[in-house]
Amino acid sequence: MPDLLYEIRLKNSLSNIREAYGIHILCWIIFILYEMSMTTMINGFRPFTIYVLFYILNISLFYFHSTVVLKKAFTNSIFTILYIILSTLLELLSYFLLTYIITVILKKTGYQQYQTSFFTRLYMSVTLWRAIYFISFATGYYFLLRYFQRKKKMFQQDIENEKLKNDVLRAEQDFLRAQINPHLLFNTLSFIKYAAKKNPQEADQAVMRLSGIMSFALDSNTPTIKLTKELEQVENIIELNQLRFNHKLNVRYSTELEDNQVNIIPIVLLTLVENIFKHGNLSDESCPAEICVKSASDHIILHTSNLPNRNSNAVINNKGLLNIRMRLDQTYKNQYEFIHGMTDNLFKVYIKIKIQNN
Repeated sequence: MPDLLYEIRLKNSLSNIREAYGIHILCWIIFILYEMSMTTMINGFRPFTIYVLFYILNISLFYFHSTVVLKKAFTNSIFTILYIILSTLLELLSYFLLTYIITVILKKTGYQQYQTSFFTRLYMSVTLWRAIYFISFATGYYFLLRYFQRKKKMFQQDIENEKLKNDVLRAEQDFLRAQINPHLLFNTLSFIKYAAKKNPQEADQAVMRLSGIMSFALDSNTPTIKLTKELEQVENIIELNQLRFNHKLNVRYSTELEDNQVNIIPIVLLTLVENIFKHGNLSDESCPAEICVKSASDHIILHTSNLPNRNSNAVINNKGLLNIRMRLDQTYKNQYEFIHGMTDNLFKVYIKIKIQNN
């Protein structure tokens, strides 16, 4: 397996290198053809050997300045300016020397254009201009390349951060899913043990409800599930708690589903329902807890309301609600409403999710 991964990475790297070289070669071909056509129109056609020699020199200067001089210049900020000045002067001197050598070679091989002396003001001015031209060209290329490399690095870092954030949210989702089960499992098993002797029928119902929740928890983890699947678990949780407390809990549960195929991120509704049974006061007949779920083709509404027990801060500061907000923000960015807090002695939660673009 490691050998296969190494081979894939090597192929991708070679492919990127070939692509980069191809772009460079294409750009130089276009640039050279442009200069040759302009030179031909002004001074007439020159032998191909002249172009080959001088473009080898010019392209070498371009890459030496951009990949050697400038790359080393920014490794030590204290001597950067001095290093660049001295290196550029040495490049200019080298360029003049190599141009002189090429000129001497061309003069000895009989090219008429190079029979005059190299040390004329016009010839040296043109040589200096060409050297500065390609050095400036290389400097612009270097900073442009640095800019794109920096942007690419930032983009890759953003991707890694997003992946890490998704992993954290998925882990928290798994944690919440696992958290529901031990709490219910312990209480339900205690109830089944008691009911098996006095009311076997209720014990059977509890086993069936508990098996449904456990089956849901063991299912493969997916980013979204059908809302109806989560509603099945809501019914199981409500019924299990009613069985445990001899149907004395005051809970009003209602659903209005226009679209049975609508999806939602899992555990959101289950967390709200669990909070009601953990932190709510369900003994007041005049003020039952409410769980309301509505869905249409373009939105989902989740609404819960309950009297808090004495430990009301446990509800307000519940980590499950913070996790819900993070997960909603991750999946339904700017497409949801999430309001929770105390209103008229009731702790209320209202969630509306727009799903037309998800």
